[in-house]
Amino acid sequence: MNCPFCGYEENFAVLKEWRFRFYTVRRVSCPKCGGVFNYYFGVSPTGKRSEFCIRVKPRSKTAT
Repeated sequence: MNCPFCGYEENFAVLKEWRFRFYTVRRVSCPKCGGVFNYYFGVSPTGKRSEFCIRVKPRSKTAT
């Protein structure tokens, strides 16, 4: 697993973990740059192994 923001490769802080279809999803924080991203990994019903990252954009705290 690499940070999609800075490329860091080691100890990440797992903020949350859940299941989405056949994936296990981990919301992860990078200790180097502070970026937050979701790391998806799992094995599909056809037996294909898959893993990828999606960046999480910080939400603004403005009230509407």
